[in-house]
Amino acid sequence: MRKIKRFKIAPRQKEILRKLLRGGGLLRQAGFTSELEVTQYILNAFALLDPGVVYEFNQDAHWELDEDSTVHKEMFTACAVTLGDKIEPFLQAAKEHGEPKNIVAGSIILEFLKNAISFVTDLVREQAQKEEYETQEPQFVYLPPFGLYAPPKLLREAVRLEKTLAEKTLPLILEKINAEKIDLTLADGTLHPAYSAVFLVPWQKTRKKGKNNARY
Repeated sequence: MRKIKRFKIAPRQKEILRKLLRGGGLLRQAGFTSELEVTQYILNAFALLDPGVVYEFNQDAHWELDEDSTVHKEMFTACAVTLGDKIEPFLQAAKEHGEPKNIVAGSIILEFLKNAISFVTDLVREQAQKEEYETQEPQFVYLPPFGLYAPPKLLREAVRLEKTLAEKTLPLILEKINAEKIDLTLADGTLHPAYSAVFLVPWQKTRKKGKNNARY
């Protein structure tokens, strides 16, 4: 098991600002009067992040995640990532300010969650490459509800385990990877801190290029 507390992700405030600007009059409705003000709001939210991740490599389905082994039969890395609970007052304040501000704040936090997930999947990919493997797209066991927020493409189009299967395997995965080490808990099917994700990154043997792999 590997644990990383306070890992570093970039705020990508310019990228987030561009996405928010495409929301029509949303920023104006939320009370923002300039791009500089929005940028500072993004950075204020970023300063509240307390990210953490635990991830564990599983080979040849040694984990009994479900009775008929429909989750994975081969190699994968199970990951849990959280942004911490310090951002929750920030989101609550935005919610109290009205729906437009709530949408802006939540969309910003989802962008941060996407960046944290990408950071972890990059680590797993690098680990796989050292072993002459490659990784496939992550398969999500848990993502926070999006509500009215505008999730980034990675989260919006994410591959998810079937709902019943995800609910059954989520507590088992959290136990296997010692999620409590990053203060991640499960209650009534919901993860706390709220902005957290659990996902699997499948591995497969790197396909060597050669005549035998040529397509006709």
